[in-house]
Amino acid sequence: MIEHNPFHPAMIEAVKQTLENMVFMEILEERGAPTDIPPEDLVWSSLLINDPIQGEIRLAVPATLLKKITSNVFGIDEEEVTTSQAYDILNELLNTIAGLFVTKLLPETQQYHIGLPSLEAGPLPEIDEHTVVWHLINSEDEPLKIQAAGASLVALSKDNNG
Repeated sequence: MIEHNPFHPAMIEAVKQTLENMVFMEILEERGAPTDIPPEDLVWSSLLINDPIQGEIRLAVPATLLKKITSNVFGIDEEEVTTSQAYDILNELLNTIAGLFVTKLLPETQQYHIGLPSLEAGPLPEIDEHTVVWHLINSEDEPLKIQAAGASLVALSKDNNG
């Protein structure tokens, strides 16, 4: 049988790898009580995983952090960042994170299909028994949240919790 990466560390590694490679930002798992993102500062995107497992990955960040990340990617001052540029970067980050995460979970030769990231509005969906949440921070203690939702996707955390 092929060894798979454990579910929880696979997501952390996907986020770290993405943000360290794209924007040179160190990401850590938040310890203690998770830092809330104020609703008025919350920006999030979601992406569906269609095959061979089904689920949804969500990336939530404060708008202020997204502006910093976007500024870093484009090499421009934060004041020059447009909303469109910031949303494009959020979607690209989620797309990369989701692809790395699924690749780490599935056997090396397993093909998979994911949808396109979609910017969402309002609060994140309520957490239920089919949702796993990762509370992460950068080196400046700014929070990021990642959610994996959907019964078949989250079942991998139980089958593969290394």
